Amino acid sequence: DPIMGTIVDKTRSKWGKMRPYIIFSSLPLALSTASLFIVPSGMGQTGRIVYAYVTYILWGMVYTVCDVPFWGLASSMTPNPKERIAFISTSRLVHSVGGVLPMVLVPLFVGMFGDEKAYTYAGITIGIFGSAFFTLAFFGTEERSQSKDKSPSLRECLSYLKINKPLRYVVAANVLGFMRALPVVAGMYIAVYVLGEQTVNIFGKSLTLNGAALNTALVAGWGVSGYVGMILTPKICEKLDYRQIYYVFATVGAVASLGLFFLPKTLLTVFLTLLICGMPYGVVANINYSMIADSVDYVEWKTGKRTEGVTVSFQTLMNKTMTALQTGSVSLMLMAIGFVQPIKEGNELITQAQTAKTVNGLILLITILPALGWIISMIPMRYYTFIGEERKIAHREIV
Repeated sequence: DPIMGTIVDKTRSKWGKMRPYIIFSSLPLALSTASLFIVPSGMGQTGRIVYAYVTYILWGMVYTVCDVPFWGLASSMTPNPKERIAFISTSRLVHSVGGVLPMVLVPLFVGMFGDEKAYTYAGITIGIFGSAFFTLAFFGTEERSQSKDKSPSLRECLSYLKINKPLRYVVAANVLGFMRALPVVAGMYIAVYVLGEQTVNIFGKSLTLNGAALNTALVAGWGVSGYVGMILTPKICEKLDYRQIYYVFATVGAVASLGLFFLPKTLLTVFLTLLICGMPYGVVANINYSMIADSVDYVEWKTGKRTEGVTVSFQTLMNKTMTALQTGSVSLMLMAIGFVQPIKEGNELITQAQTAKTVNGLILLITILPALGWIISMIPMRYYTFIGEERKIAHREIV
């Protein structure tokens, strides 16, 4: 990601620094997405594993080529912080909806084409339409400034990062606070082994939930409140500065997570906790993008140079690092608490009984550890000072 960011900042074209990569990466993105789901016939197990590695790494690299400049567009299009937070909030909201769409579309393809062909057809379709829609970020935008300066060297780009204190603290807060999202990452384990089968009454009818259905219900609570948080972010930013927002909502997330530790672990208490924690997560995720966009202004204020590419690349790198730490920590936790894997019998997976130690360990994944994540994330934000009068002065001077 930082390599791609440096390339973006060195780019000079009639379309600007960001937009060329968005339009020219759309076709490779469609092809690389489809390739993930088209496995050549006649491959043995080793060949299929090699193919999976190659196509997934290729897709990740192509996605980085378009993703880094895409998120740099907000700071490149407007110097107005209020406009930027509105752009980012809307984009993040639709981005989240788009992330859920495959969960809806793939079952439809399974119903139409059966298990064998469904994922192939879904991958090709989503690759084509997703990439086509992505080109709107080229045709529907315009970069406000066309830099006439000589493109910076790699050393200059890296030197700007040293100056960029706001960026360092935002990245540190999120990477150190990666455990905030563990309840969602570990949701299926909680649904199956902590809650088990649950019967709920909806409009007078009994409905039994377990496994994937129960996990979907839990994650829906997190997701819905997260969407509300994203929608409300611009209004919240009118009342509080970024550091205050972080403190307030991180405290809410920490208190809710700790509270669940002392309550019975029922469907209601777990659902309500995820519902409460989802909103802080949505708000914080939104202002992260805005703070990183502001850090571009900070560097321009200090140096006279704009570094959208290399700065925003640390945002996408931050997100990937958080995802890796979240999934990795859940896997390590499962090993540490002695989790017993399901057994495959024919085409079915049969869950195994877990010890009290294992269940208690799973409970930590949705209570103590997320609370620690929220608390730790507040520590770097203490040093985030690009707020208030300093921020106003900087924006006045660089416009």
